[in-house]
Amino acid sequence: MTRSYGALVLIVLVALTACGGGEVGQPDPSPVGDDTLTTQPSDPDGDIWGFEVPTNPDAVLLEWLSVGGFVPVEYNVGRAPRYVLTAGGELYSEGSMTLEYPGRQLVRFQKVQLNQTQMSAVLEAISNTELVRVTEGSNESANQTVADADTSVFVLHHADGTTSQYSIYAFGIDSGDDDVANFQALADAIEAGRGGESSEAAIERLQVVFSPSGPAEELNTVVDWPFSDIAEAPDVFNDVRCFEIGGDDLAEAVDLFDGANSATFYKSAGDTWRALVRPLLANEEACVVR
Repeated sequence: MTRSYGALVLIVLVALTACGGGEVGQPDPSPVGDDTLTTQPSDPDGDIWGFEVPTNPDAVLLEWLSVGGFVPVEYNVGRAPRYVLTAGGELYSEGSMTLEYPGRQLVRFQKVQLNQTQMSAVLEAISNTELVRVTEGSNESANQTVADADTSVFVLHHADGTTSQYSIYAFGIDSGDDDVANFQALADAIEAGRGGESSEAAIERLQVVFSPSGPAEELNTVVDWPFSDIAEAPDVFNDVRCFEIGGDDLAEAVDLFDGANSATFYKSAGDTWRALVRPLLANEEACVVR
């Protein structure tokens, strides 16, 4: 997905030695050459951000999740992350829905490669948040003024495999205090990076959340479900069922959902179900209630 940093860091060290340079200090977070992300922004003697970035460029560095809120329960089963950023600067986000109605049933993740300036801005913004100071924290100050909003959860993945997370209720609705302002700066840095040239991320697994549909109406198309009986899937909450689809069934499932729309119902063993479908990223566990 993204080039390895190790060889590049070695080249930099050799070049500095050959030029008679002295000590190798902290890397310059400013653009390098064409501003392509070229080096892991960490100091050989520690770090410059207050945390260690994973050395595997494909490893997840940061997740921005949305949980709760006044929505049907099936929306909180395996809800897609708002953003996922890898250590190598690949930023994943849900694709945009089109204006057509009914809309597409299967929307692919979009990915964009951050450049050096964008990645450094995100890392600096992370270093200013509580993510580098606490293992788990929260800010619910907006509870006093805002009802039925969702909660943003920021999860930082450290190089040693541990995580730290911070939750903010009604993030983006209530300005809150300095803690919230620092996370807003992080959100701004992430969203600024999304503006680059994007492409669709390949689908490796799907998650399908089913709920009883009730009678089909004129807008609905009912098709036969070609896989195992939906009612046999785990009941995650109040007759809401959830599948993970991969392996040999993946191509057939992708074709099925690409040919469907959000008003398509599925018949299985005599019952009719509506479906929420999305791809799963490599780090994700299916069917998690958020």
